[in-house]
Amino acid sequence: MRPKARAEQPAAPVINHKISAPEAHRHAVEREQLLRRIFGEGAARVVVFQGPAGHGKTSLMLQAQSACRTRGMLTGWISLDETDNDVTRFLGHVQEMVSGIRAEARLDGASPDPARAPDVTSRTDWLVSRLLELDRPIAVFLDDLHFVSSRMMLGFLRELLAGSPPRIRWFLASRVVPELGLPRLVVGDQAMLIRAEELRFSQLEVQRFFDRAGDVQVTQAEVQAIHEGTEGWPAAVQLYRLALDSPAVRQSLREGRAHQVRELADYLADNVLARQEPRVQEFLLKTSMLDRMTVPLCNAALESRDAQDVLGFLERTGLFVRRNESDQQSFTYHAIFSRFLRDHLSAAYPDSIEGLHRRAAQWHREEGHFEEALHHFSCAGDHADAADVFEMWAERLVPDGHMVTVDRWSDTVPMEELERRPGLVVKIVWALAFLSRHRKIEPLLRLLRAIPEDACVSGDPRVAISMAAIMKDDLVRMADVISMIDTSVASTSRFRNFELSAVSNARGYNAMAAGQYDEALRFLARGRALSDGADATFTWAYSIGKSALTLVSQGQLQEALTLFRNALSDPRMYVEESQSTACLACGWIAALYEADELDLAMAQYRQYREIIASAGIHDYLVIAYRAIARIHDQRHEPAEALAMLEEAEQLAFSGQWPRAVRLISWERVRRELLAGRLDRARIIAGRIEDGGERADTNWVRISEDSEDTVIGRIRLHVHAGEHREALRLIQPCLRQASLRTRVHRQIKLHVLSALAHKKSGNEGLAHRSLDQALSLAAPGGYARALLDEGEEVAQLLLAHVRPRLNASPAVVESESDRFLIGLIGTSAPEAHGRTDTKTTGHGGGVGEAFTEREKKILSMIVNYMSNDQIAAAMFVTRDTVKYHLKNIYAKLGVKSRLEAIRAVRESRINL
Repeated sequence: MRPKARAEQPAAPVINHKISAPEAHRHAVEREQLLRRIFGEGAARVVVFQGPAGHGKTSLMLQAQSACRTRGMLTGWISLDETDNDVTRFLGHVQEMVSGIRAEARLDGASPDPARAPDVTSRTDWLVSRLLELDRPIAVFLDDLHFVSSRMMLGFLRELLAGSPPRIRWFLASRVVPELGLPRLVVGDQAMLIRAEELRFSQLEVQRFFDRAGDVQVTQAEVQAIHEGTEGWPAAVQLYRLALDSPAVRQSLREGRAHQVRELADYLADNVLARQEPRVQEFLLKTSMLDRMTVPLCNAALESRDAQDVLGFLERTGLFVRRNESDQQSFTYHAIFSRFLRDHLSAAYPDSIEGLHRRAAQWHREEGHFEEALHHFSCAGDHADAADVFEMWAERLVPDGHMVTVDRWSDTVPMEELERRPGLVVKIVWALAFLSRHRKIEPLLRLLRAIPEDACVSGDPRVAISMAAIMKDDLVRMADVISMIDTSVASTSRFRNFELSAVSNARGYNAMAAGQYDEALRFLARGRALSDGADATFTWAYSIGKSALTLVSQGQLQEALTLFRNALSDPRMYVEESQSTACLACGWIAALYEADELDLAMAQYRQYREIIASAGIHDYLVIAYRAIARIHDQRHEPAEALAMLEEAEQLAFSGQWPRAVRLISWERVRRELLAGRLDRARIIAGRIEDGGERADTNWVRISEDSEDTVIGRIRLHVHAGEHREALRLIQPCLRQASLRTRVHRQIKLHVLSALAHKKSGNEGLAHRSLDQALSLAAPGGYARALLDEGEEVAQLLLAHVRPRLNASPAVVESESDRFLIGLIGTSAPEAHGRTDTKTTGHGGGVGEAFTEREKKILSMIVNYMSNDQIAAAMFVTRDTVKYHLKNIYAKLGVKSRLEAIRAVRESRINL
């Protein structure tokens, strides 16, 4: 089949209403008491306004925004909706908002340096650092937060609120209390929650509202009756203002008729609508199906020419119409009034609704507003036009990584329309594959497989089918499907270059598994070049992650760590939130763990936990969860370690990845063996399904580099005293690993060989195998490949180092021996049976424990070693040294290196 080159669609005009605050209502009552609380002494940096629709949350947010600006603060605004559950799209809005704030700062004379690359490692760090560069207090307003429900989005916002400094204030409006860790912030006086009861008008505020409006006369008794009848609900009070010129409403007010508040709102709205002239009534009802109104859109939808006049009239009379503050060209109805109008539209104009939606859709399509056009075509029942628009839009959404958005809209397209548009099916399959929507994807894969070879399709079915195969952990099928695709020549089509970059990455993945590392790196480099041509961070990040893991396999762990670090701190990743981010984070965590940078690995896991759990796939899921479970075990937290493995297993079952389930089960076996529970290990191993793995296989995946079924069996034989069987299995594995330069795998196999020889009583061969493992591990600093085999390896390392410590300094200066001495320090508590590593802090007042690693770093600080020298001596990165220095300073109660040296010497801390 031939991919058809589709003409590139022009970029849709930016609709910036999401990052623009609405204009404040001219009759709004200033909420003086609430504003005093918000801006009083010791004001919280996070303020949440929570209440149902019509409680004045947005009005109060606008007043707070005005107060912030009066105080010299810069402000940013985002109005949220259902589309913001696609985190990648939300981050795009965040980036626009930040750019707007920075532009405002420049206009006000601030001079941030946009060329300066912030030294950050996460999206939240990036956002906070960009705002702090402005050197001004900042307030960020997030309206309609109740639309956000995705785990990743809430996790990002939770992290953002928790990590923001006092100079950045957050104002959130939501109909429900958002799950953002607010209880902890409230207890710590960092957050203030203003609920519905506090948002309601007092009787005095009702009086001020009518005084400010000035167009309706009310008595004190009427004000009291309105306050009691509405229970201070701001939207109902506003409806009273609009309806009080009706004698019937005045009469019901004097008689004190009892109404439920919601019934009262509908009663008043009905009176307000009935008192408008016919053309205004028609305009109100027919435009209620528009989420946002402009004069051209209203004229097009209603086939009229008077939208300018009517919108002006509605704004002047305060009929629940609000103008957008930024562009001054768009309007919205208040949610309460909009709901009322839509409920009445179908009764008043049942035959007009489809036409209204169709004309609105056509206008949006011509303007390039694909999502709005798709929505209105779908509402009109014009599924063919909707599918055409979706196909054009999806050609951008998929390379941009907006898979959640594609998945959400795919449910609106009937199957018969998909059958006519294989190009659209290609894009939907891309999204469903990366979201692991197994049940939804199967019928679409059948459609793609049925496409004739000579068909001309806007999108390559072979690539989509191969991506689905990867997500299903079927590399053999993937390789077969893409074997004939030429990636050597770039296309003029962005989507085609995106597809070709994915093919190159897939071939690189395949070559990695086959141990053809040079070829893998060439394919992956080609994938990055094509990704750059397609402006596709999604496939670029996958290429980087696979390249880094290729380096890990080859023995270049430090180079891999650098590659991971640079990729995750690349500005492109700060607005990228997708499966590629999850895979990068998983690889980074696993590499940090292998380098024995446990604290940093755990910190990275906590930062990316939500996206890893939501978007991690088979291999990547295994390496991250396995590393974090082992860290918990190192910290003597077995329950937490087991919980991690159970979560990983559940995710693997959900993803339908049986190989990942087997690998997690073998990790359970390893834990039992190291705990000395051989019988339990055998029971678990006996339940693991046979995946057909052989000791002499050439095929090793990312997650199997140093832990797979064969290595699991070897370890079981070693601990069961079956040394000959263990060594018999090790030999072909070592031959293949050596032939394919799988250095990481060789290290693990040599360590297990050393254990097998030691248990069989052959100390000489044990030390020879250990020496081979050390010579391979030292250049890259592969600490955990040795230390993860437990107490017996620690004892073997101690026995191995003693002759070297008694030798000449020149011998000890070898890279392998320095690495060995570092390992002894790491494993010393285990090897000597010590778990108490407490050291008293400065002046005896801190009393907080120093870890063994912190003690080592502290002793080097006292000897005036630099961070670089400490990092080199301990085989860690500068980031790790800085991380530990921060903890050391906190425990000593100091702020600098010199203060730390003085504290140690004055307190005579035993290091």
